[in-house]
This record gives sequence, C-alpha cells and structure tokens, in this order.
Amino acid sequence: MMSNTHEPTTLRRIVVPLDGSELAEQALPYAQVLAERSGAEILLVRVVPAEWPGGPAEAREHLLEVQEARSYLGEIAGRIEARGVRALRSVLQGVPAARIAAEAQDADLIVMTTHGRSGVFRFLYGSVAEGVLARAKVPVMLVRAWIHNPDVDRLGQAPVLLVPLDGSAFAEAAIPFAALLADTLGGEMVLVRAVYPPTLTLANEWMATSYLQEELEVREEGARSYLEAVARRWSGGRRPRTYVGVGAPVEVIDDAAREVGAALVVMATHGRGATTRLLLGSVAHSVLLRGTAPLVLVRPTGGAVEGAGTGSAAAVGEEGGHPKG
Repeated sequence: MMSNTHEPTTLRRIVVPLDGSELAEQALPYAQVLAERSGAEILLVRVVPAEWPGGPAEAREHLLEVQEARSYLGEIAGRIEARGVRALRSVLQGVPAARIAAEAQDADLIVMTTHGRSGVFRFLYGSVAEGVLARAKVPVMLVRAWIHNPDVDRLGQAPVLLVPLDGSAFAEAAIPFAALLADTLGGEMVLVRAVYPPTLTLANEWMATSYLQEELEVREEGARSYLEAVARRWSGGRRPRTYVGVGAPVEVIDDAAREVGAALVVMATHGRGATTRLLLGSVAHSVLLRGTAPLVLVRPTGGAVEGAGTGSAAAVGEEGGHPKG
C-alpha cells in the first residue's frame, strides 16, 4: 500500500488560516475537536498585504492593519485556550496562499473553509483555498462555508471516515492519514468503491438481462474482493469496513456518506494543475460541490504519483474491470 511522504504518527500542529470573517472561522470548531483529541496545538494564521513603498500615511495604514490582525488573532486564541488547547498566532505579509502553505510546511494538517456557494466554481472553492492546495505538502481539510449549523459534534462521537478508492496506489495513499484521524478520534474507516453497471452496446445488445445481471455481480464481487484485500493489508488500528455501490462514483460516495453517517471524506488529490478540475480531479471536485461532510485532501508523492493521470484521484469506480480514469 502506497503512502504519502508526509505521514505523521500523531497530530502535533494544525494550521487554521483566517481572514477576519465569520465564514473563515467556521473551520475553528473542527480544528478544536482534532486538537482536543490529539493534544495538537493550533496555529492561527492571518495574511496581510505586503507593505508597498509609500509615504508616512501608507506606512501608518499598513501598521494599523498588522496591529488589527494581531489583535484579532489574539482574541481567537484566547477563546481556543479557554478550552485547554494551545493556540499560536502568526501574522504574515504577502500573497495569502503562498504564505499559508509555507507557514504550514512543518504542520500536520491545514483546516480552512471554502467560499460560499456560487455558480462559478472558482468562487465556490475560493482562490486562496485553491492556491493553498496547489502548494501545500500536508493534507488540507476543506469545510464548506455555505453549510449552516454543520454537525461538528459528529466528529467527536466515534466518527466514520469515508475513503474512496479506485484500485490505484494513488488513491490508497489517502489511507494512512485517514487512519491517523480515525485513531485520533476513536473512529473507523469505511473504504468505498463504485462499480459501473454494464450497458448494452451494438456489440453486446444480444445479451440477455440475466447475463447483464451476472456481469454486474462479477464486477461487484471484484470490487468487494479488492476492498477486503486492502482492509486486510492495513495492520494498524481497527480494521476498515468496506462499501461497494453501483453507479457513478460521486453518487456512490454521496450514498455511502449518508448511509454510514460519514463525519469526513478523505481522498487523494493531485495538488497541481492549471484549473480547479485538474487540481482536484473530477470526482473530488463534485464531492466538494455536493457533499456536506468536510473533505480532507491528501497529496500523494513519490511512487503513488508516477503513472497517475489526472483522473486517478477522481475515479473510484470501475467499468469492465478497469479503473476509470
């Protein structure tokens, strides 16, 4: 089983980027639960524009902005520390995504919100979150800011973590971090794989319904065997459960998340690409758009990346016995 190179044995530091808005602060409850259960510290980060050459008025304005950011983070840190969690603060200057990713290079997880729902995915996802994911070498948890009253308590009550797989080492690279989160929270993993139903074509339209059903059963059994093999290979902690669904990957993930009451969905992502769709992969893109549970994106490196196309992180189903990519 492949894994990403950044593979901590415990959570030590969780980075939470904030911009002063209530939307960004919706990431805090998730970070607090993880910190309380793991003993990790939370590093609060706020980025202000770099100081531009100018006169005394511009310098004073910049200084006031830095002071306001420090004061804001101090207030948030006080609330966190009142719950027994150590909170550090860092006010940075420059391009937000680049500075956040650099500040988090020694952390174990970034927890941040997306922007509100929009017809344009860039605004839905958020340019800063997109930039952080493209640069960060550590997992990123995305909390949807448009979901009001999220069920954060589910994270602290023996949570279920859903891990979509497609038969590739690339997708399996998300398992170690999912397992770490499950162990930290006293929860369990559910490995999920989608199976595409066989369809009639000009070449096989003579097939009887019974034959198509038999073919579907073969595909389902193959998916179950694969997931069971992955579960058996996983020797740490509680053995994962498995879930096989018939249909498009996004629909199967959505159904599985509802049925098992998933608190988190943990997936591998490329962490690169000129567009959001390439950056996330088409299925992760749609899961973020449609789902409700926070999405944890793990960026595999090394052997898990070699030979992986842009669809590897996206596809969790199979058709005709081959991973969809």
